[in-house]
Amino acid sequence: PSAKIGETDEAIARHCANYIGDGSVIQTGVGAVPDAILRLLHDRRDLGAHSGMFGDGLVDLAEAGVLTNERKEIDRGISINGALIGSRRLFDWAHRNPALRMCRTDYTHSAAVMAQLSRLVTINSALEVDLTGQVNAEQSGNAYMGGTGGQLDFVRAGVRSPGGHSIIALAATAKGGTLSKIVPALSGPVTTPRTEVDVIVTEFGAARLRGQTLAERARRLVAIAHPDFREELDRSAFEIARRGF
Repeated sequence: PSAKIGETDEAIARHCANYIGDGSVIQTGVGAVPDAILRLLHDRRDLGAHSGMFGDGLVDLAEAGVLTNERKEIDRGISINGALIGSRRLFDWAHRNPALRMCRTDYTHSAAVMAQLSRLVTINSALEVDLTGQVNAEQSGNAYMGGTGGQLDFVRAGVRSPGGHSIIALAATAKGGTLSKIVPALSGPVTTPRTEVDVIVTEFGAARLRGQTLAERARRLVAIAHPDFREELDRSAFEIARRGF
């Protein structure tokens, strides 16, 4: 079943959707935030899809006439995907559908393949982001939540695509608002290094990090953290600016 979309998911989705224009090629995952994003795109034209997985939101775009793949430089007219995760409606739509091609990861995640796509917008999630832009998408405290997957493949592809973007989207807090996901330092591994990060999005806004100094990155990330944690994060950001690293 589709995930229940809450107010936080909708707020994150609105900020992400600002980066998706007519003719964009979308990569995203499944869950409340991806579904919320796709719902906001029905006024776009000629969107394309190239992803490792999709859910029911892909069907909504196709039936609305928005998903045409007509502006893609490769696989024109065809959505490229690796896994379908959703309801019976999704599987029925996909069955023998010539507008959908299911591919192995050596195609969906291939740098050489995605390098041929312009306006590629990749959207991935994280468990926490530190004030310099490092991303942990694997471990929360002592709990290992999952592997690296294709995040780095898609982050690199989106940020290098002409007219494209790479977005890391996450809620600003966890555990009922008691824990900030924007942190001074990661508590787990670095899934995506700060050198590859483009845009970080929370429900409080979008922080464009690419090409910015570490001090400016910290300032922008504090601005999209939950207000309850900004004063504490400001102190850490000041230290980064003072040290220069």
